[in-house]
Amino acid sequence: VEVRLDAMGKYWFDYVFDKDYKLMSLPELEQFIKTNKHLPEIPSEKEVKENDINLGEIQGKLLLKIEELTLYMIEQEKQLKDLQKQIDELKQTKGDMK
Repeated sequence: VEVRLDAMGKYWFDYVFDKDYKLMSLPELEQFIKTNKHLPEIPSEKEVKENDINLGEIQGKLLLKIEELTLYMIEQEKQLKDLQKQIDELKQTKGDMK
């Protein structure tokens, strides 16, 4: 099996890492999933049954979702570190008050 970029009719998905890429917020993503029962830009089961699927295109879209997931994880790691810093500062302040 050979997968060519031109078979997708698109470019690869590294644009996800561009500074101006708008990552959907997690609440927006949750609402989309609740409403549509699939991820954005990924065809639904019905669409696949009706139209088949281009393996090269779906591989690219899956990579897109992995890249977006990576960005969500990086953002959550930053939030966790910030919260831990706040907890540590509160512990220090509480310790100073004794």
